[in-house]
Order: sequence, then C-alpha cells, then structure tokens
Amino acid sequence: MSDPVFELAQAEALVARFQILLDGTPSEAVHVRVADDAWTLAEIVGHLIDSAANNHQRFARLRLGDLDDFPGYDAEPWVAAQQYDRCAFSLLKILWGSYNLLVLHLAATMPEQTRSNVWNRETGPLTHGFLVADYYRHLQDHVEHYARRLAEIQALAGTR
Repeated sequence: MSDPVFELAQAEALVARFQILLDGTPSEAVHVRVADDAWTLAEIVGHLIDSAANNHQRFARLRLGDLDDFPGYDAEPWVAAQQYDRCAFSLLKILWGSYNLLVLHLAATMPEQTRSNVWNRETGPLTHGFLVADYYRHLQDHVEHYARRLAEIQALAGTR
C-alpha cells in the first residue's frame, strides 16, 4: 500500500481557509452546544489543537527514526479534560493558527529519507509520509465539520 499523496499547496490553502473561517466566526456562536453529545465550535478547535500537538511530536520524532511505544490519543477524553469550551476563543484561534504554521513547516521540510520511517502501533505500522498526508485529510474533515456546526448554530439562532 502506498502513502496518500501530500500536496503542500493544498495543505497551505486549507490552513488559510480555516483561519479565515475561524476569524469570521461570531463570538455568540462559539460556545453553543447543539446537543449533549455534540462538540461546541471551541471544542472542535481544541480537538484540532490536540491533533496538531500530537502530530507535531510524531513528525519531529519520525525525522529521527522509527517510533515504538509512542502513545496515541483519545479525542473525547482529551477535549473534556482540557475544557476548551471554557477557554477564550481568541486564544484558541491564535494557538491553532500558530501551531498549524509550524506543522506546515515540518511537512514542507520533511526529509525524503524519513517518509518511510514508521510509527509501530498495536494495530500496525504507519509511515511518516502517511501520517503527514492523513493529518491534512483529518483537518479537512474537521473544517467541514466546523462549517456544518456553524451553519447549524446560525440556523438555530434564526429560529429563536
């Protein structure tokens, strides 16, 4: 199986597009919970900060060799534990944007010889190249998730 294609220009555009969406989000929408089991917009951004932090570690460490016994992370408990919904959204936006500029730098400067370094997990190995491409696929999924949630919140506000 080959790694998915990573396109730096597409990743840069995705990061820029999401930053614009974050910057345009009305403050009154940020902490609205549409259902008990649904993340708020702040929690979605918090999850994406967690993703950037975890992947930053993976990307940096995989430049040095294979990873064994490196932990994964479980999104729901991380988001709950960090109480992102009680955090100032201005901080979350700045942190997400800054962290993703760093992750873009790591992706853009990934040495070709480290693309095949692997993170050995119980469920099987994942290559550095795969993880970088998958990071941006995951981000794309959550950008769409965020946009749908924002539209839901705006629709609810219009019906009140």
